[in-house]
Amino acid sequence: MYDPHVRLQSPKSAQELVKDNTLVKHLAGSHAYGTSLPSSDVDYRGIFVADPINVRTPFFRVDEVNVASEEDTIIYELCNFMKLAVDCNPNVVETLWVDMEDVVYYHPAYTVLREAAPKLLTKKIANTTSGYALAQLKRIKGHNKWITNPQPEEKPQPVDFVSMVQHFPLDGQMPLMPRAFDLRNFANSWRLVPFSKDTYGVYYAADYSPFNSETGNLNTDFEDESRAGLGAPEYIVKFNRNEYEDSKVRWDQYWTWKKNRNEKRSVLEEQFGYDSKHAMHLVRLLRLGYEAVTEGVLRVKRPDAAELLTIRDGAWTYEQVLEYAEEMDAKVHAAVETSSLPKSPDIKLAAQLVLEVQDAMWNTIHLRVDVDREQATRAVQWDWKYRLQETVNKLFRG
Repeated sequence: MYDPHVRLQSPKSAQELVKDNTLVKHLAGSHAYGTSLPSSDVDYRGIFVADPINVRTPFFRVDEVNVASEEDTIIYELCNFMKLAVDCNPNVVETLWVDMEDVVYYHPAYTVLREAAPKLLTKKIANTTSGYALAQLKRIKGHNKWITNPQPEEKPQPVDFVSMVQHFPLDGQMPLMPRAFDLRNFANSWRLVPFSKDTYGVYYAADYSPFNSETGNLNTDFEDESRAGLGAPEYIVKFNRNEYEDSKVRWDQYWTWKKNRNEKRSVLEEQFGYDSKHAMHLVRLLRLGYEAVTEGVLRVKRPDAAELLTIRDGAWTYEQVLEYAEEMDAKVHAAVETSSLPKSPDIKLAAQLVLEVQDAMWNTIHLRVDVDREQATRAVQWDWKYRLQETVNKLFRG
């Protein structure tokens, strides 16, 4: 019962919640997959259980925490983790399948989730792994486009997107072919007179220029109210506005990519013509999804790690990567039709797991197991027949 005389304890900060309430923390990324190199970053993922005040009130919710003191560490709050896990987010659900050798520490209640992992897999895993893989493919194609079609250092200018519509040669000269027209050759003593939208007549006019020599912008101001008396222009030209706008977008995208380009990745791209690390992850994800729908398991620690590293080292051509992605994606989705996995998640089971783990953590937070310690090398087995508190007491008595 609420007592107005009892002061509510201030909720913990997100960092304090992770420090005190972590359910599991494990190596992630290449170190978990078995594809790490000496230069690979050390990534961690994990789960923490928020305090009751965070869960039972709407005011102090914490979904995930990025640990600032570590390179790339994300610890998900249990409720948020479970929501992502039942949707078969591959980067999240792998926490339940990671090799125990890669677990840094865990609370005994983590085994509740781990033992239930096969029951949380659904056919959604095919879509999520393929979706993540095709996202890698999109990056590969996008970067390959920039590698094979680099943009010039100079930003596109309107003057370079003017084409000739009609030529009215003077003094019996031969008409100029459209492809030979370049407005830059008319920098002095010519002016543009508007005819219609983005269409202009080019007239000889002393002390005029049809474009700004510094910016490349067209000088299209025409003060005269009428073109009467001007006669026929030497040329009728058109400013190709859409081509210019598209070129600006490509130029901006290219130089933004160039500026933010990962130095390590750029070496791979220059060497092989595409990002071979993206290709490695593409292959890994597609195989992960296929194994999940055909065998009901997620092999986070890859048995094909050696082959994946050869792909990273450029063993496959760009064309081989594209062909494999298309064939394997089709294979994964075909396997879904005969898969024994359920179509949708068991939400009641997921809810039950959350409640059990919360109860266990809130009552036994001090029983976190640091697997680096010698006394924690024994496996912690969870007895489903008894209440979690009683089980923990039995396992750790004495």
